[in-house]
Amino acid sequence: MREKLKQKMALLLALGLLLTGCSAGQEQKAPAQTQPVEQQEPQLPEEELWREKYIDFLSELCRQEAAVRKIDRPDYDPNVYPAEIGGLSDAYMLYDVDKDGVPELLLHYGKSEAARRTEVYTVRAGDMVLAGEFPSGHAAFYSCPEENGVLYNWGHMGGHVVEKISLTENGLSRETVLEETWSDPETDYTAVEALVSGSRPLLGARTTLGLTFGEEAGSAADQPLTLPIAEYGRERVPAAPDPDAERAAREAITAVLEREGTFCGVSADGFGGETGPVTLKEYVLPGGATAYADSPLEVSEIRWLDLNEDGQTDALATLRHEEGDSFDGVLRTIFSLEEDGQVYGYCLNYMDGCTLDGTVFRGEREGDAFQVSFDGNQCYFKAAE
Repeated sequence: MREKLKQKMALLLALGLLLTGCSAGQEQKAPAQTQPVEQQEPQLPEEELWREKYIDFLSELCRQEAAVRKIDRPDYDPNVYPAEIGGLSDAYMLYDVDKDGVPELLLHYGKSEAARRTEVYTVRAGDMVLAGEFPSGHAAFYSCPEENGVLYNWGHMGGHVVEKISLTENGLSRETVLEETWSDPETDYTAVEALVSGSRPLLGARTTLGLTFGEEAGSAADQPLTLPIAEYGRERVPAAPDPDAERAAREAITAVLEREGTFCGVSADGFGGETGPVTLKEYVLPGGATAYADSPLEVSEIRWLDLNEDGQTDALATLRHEEGDSFDGVLRTIFSLEEDGQVYGYCLNYMDGCTLDGTVFRGEREGDAFQVSFDGNQCYFKAAE
């Protein structure tokens, strides 16, 4: 399980520190080559090494966690199963804590929000290591521009603490930036943005593709969401207009919207829409895009725009419940023709109060803004610039 991965990463960090200490004051010798230079495997550039390490880590993590979810395994115990499931990961985020050009991976686990913990991984001397972990329930993370650190914003029942968590040679260090308490429920927390100039909220992406909220593991539960890793630090440059590709996209998406064509339903946030191949007629039925509607959803609006800025138009559909239905949420589904020739429908749940500003979705609270990035069966929210 993840515990074995943690032990391995922590051991690598300890070993690296030990070797660093032992080498002090000693002449370093070049390592002997065990094979001719021309036969050695080429080394990945640093820019790609950390991506490979993180993708391999998430792939193994998802494989192990999918095995834990199975109830037909020999060591399955219904009495401990809830605790096993509750200890699995649910999201991760990438952020360059020490500002060395390589982001750290912050892994969140624990299905109870109050019991959440966060592990911080980094890459040192070519190896991925666990730098440390800490409780992170009732908390959110913010950027800490131009300093070694990530801001940890905790608030609960009248208490509010902001800390700067930094990466050191020995692991993590914590420094209190603000601590305040009050009894007046009308009092607002001091905003992190007011404490640290340029700070912005960091958004997490779910670790696995195959699970939606409240459902058991599916066939894709052991596949990681790696698109955030692939895109990190890379500017998306819109492709040159291609009239043929644009025409094909509109024709394929129009066929889906007219309820004739099939598309692949993907959840953008893990709260619904993970349907696999489906028609729009099936998608809007109770149990389709959402399990919580008593009656079919209504497509109230369709807008054509390039939401992931790849040079090809997508369709954004707003789906609403019928009046009097127990499901009172608003869904947004992005229909896009991807490179494999398949139309995908990326479902954004609980979009009540969200407005669209260009390609940025803005919530009711100031600073609550995000964009959607998608490719094939991968989709996630990223903080707006």
